[in-house]
Amino acid sequence: MILGVLEKEMKTDWKGTLRQVAKMGYTHLEFNKYYGDSAASFKNFMKEVGLKPLAGGFSISEMKKEELLKKAIDEALFLEKKYMVCYWPWPDSGNDKKLDDFKKAANDLNHVGEVCNKMGIRFAMHNHDKEFVPVQGYQWGYEVLLKETDPANVAMLLDLYWITKGGGDPIRLLKDYPDRFELFHVKDMDKTPAKSYTCAGYGIIDFKKIFAQARKTNIKHYIVEIDQAEYPVNCVRDSFTYLKNLRY
Repeated sequence: MILGVLEKEMKTDWKGTLRQVAKMGYTHLEFNKYYGDSAASFKNFMKEVGLKPLAGGFSISEMKKEELLKKAIDEALFLEKKYMVCYWPWPDSGNDKKLDDFKKAANDLNHVGEVCNKMGIRFAMHNHDKEFVPVQGYQWGYEVLLKETDPANVAMLLDLYWITKGGGDPIRLLKDYPDRFELFHVKDMDKTPAKSYTCAGYGIIDFKKIFAQARKTNIKHYIVEIDQAEYPVNCVRDSFTYLKNLRY
């Protein structure tokens, strides 16, 4: 689960919130900042309640600052995270990207991935909808990122909401590139014309079909995410219950 949705609760009572998350059944967390007096105390408390740090990260613009990147990797390794994630591969809004833009982004991802690999942490790239635009020779620019990045240094974190929002096809990508995807962000799409995000199980994404295909791939972690929710604690609890009971 991503801690961001519980930001208000974490600020108010981070220990109580983590206990609550663990009781729901979650075992791994994705987060960018620790709470409490130090990274060590936060790490120790997570161990106490049975939660494991999994991933965290920031944008490619920040990651290209090598000293900043290395410092972030050192902290991630201290916390025993397994992945450093690039959440945004563009230096700008990400609009109107062409083939050369995707090739440049792939080159940047390869470089950061190589640094991460050498320091002992797996690097992953997170998509949004911006990557699912047609470019020369490809149905989606995202395919350029898949073809032009080195699988040894760059894993893919597939956000199932954003690929759906962008008009991509997760089933086809999982079939065509079964070894590239290691992580899912799992949030749903609501039934309104705006196609906003919602809690897993509340919306229209066919997780059953996607997960059935994912069983044939290299997916390692399914991470519950919701950018915002009216009742965030209920959302993460309901998402866990829905996904735990999903049969595929």
